[in-house]
Amino acid sequence: MKIIALGDLHGRTDWKDIMTKESDADLYVLIGDYFDTHENISAARQISNFKDIIAYKKANMEKVILLFGNHDEHYLRTSREKYSGYQPLHKIDIQEVLHSAIDDNLMQMCYISGNILFVHAGVSKTWCKEHDIDMKNIEQSINDLFKHKPNSFGFIMGDNCDMYGDDICQSPTWIRPQSLLKDKIDGYIQVVGHTTMQKIKPINDVYVIDTLGTSGEYLKIIDGVISVVK
Repeated sequence: MKIIALGDLHGRTDWKDIMTKESDADLYVLIGDYFDTHENISAARQISNFKDIIAYKKANMEKVILLFGNHDEHYLRTSREKYSGYQPLHKIDIQEVLHSAIDDNLMQMCYISGNILFVHAGVSKTWCKEHDIDMKNIEQSINDLFKHKPNSFGFIMGDNCDMYGDDICQSPTWIRPQSLLKDKIDGYIQVVGHTTMQKIKPINDVYVIDTLGTSGEYLKIIDGVISVVK
C-alpha cells in the first residue's frame, strides 16, 4: 500500500501537483488547516481551493482522508475561539463550506494505518485519559468525539500556560512537538502537522510534516516504510 501524506495547506494548491505526481498512490492523507494564511492568499482562493479538495474527495472517497486542524476548528459555528490568521469578514462563507463537508462525513480527526497514526498535531496520553478515549479503538473513539463533541478539540490552557499549545493536555489539533514527545501514546508512529518545520526530520517516531510552505517536503509511505519526498 502506498500512502502520500501532505502537511498544512493554508490555501495552497500544492496538493494538486503532488497528487498528479503521485497518481499511483492508494491513499492521500491531508493533515488539516485548509484555511488562514501568511502568504497573501485571499479568502476567496482559500474557499475555492477547499471546494476543489472536497470535490476530489467526493470523486475518490476511498482514496482521500481529510483531517481537521485548529485553523479549521475556529470556524465551527460552536467555536468561540479565534487563533492567528482568523478571517472574521469571511467566517460565514468558510463556515458554510466547512460544515457542509462535515455534515457529509467527508472530514475526520484521526486516521490509523497499521501502527502509523495521522492527526493534525498529535495525540497524548494525558488528553486521551481526560477524554475517556478507548485505547483499544483509538481512531474510532477520537472520530466519534469529534462528531458528537467537536469543541473537545479546542485550545486548552494547561499547567505550562503556553499560548502556543506546548502542553501535554492539549488536544490533537493543538499539542506541540516538544510536549507530544514527552507524552505520546504508546505503540504508534505519529504523523502530524501544525508546527512549521524547515525540513521533515523524524524524532522518536514523530514526523512533523508542516513543510509545504518551506522545503515543500511530504511523506511517502509504502507498506509501512516511510520516506521523505520533495
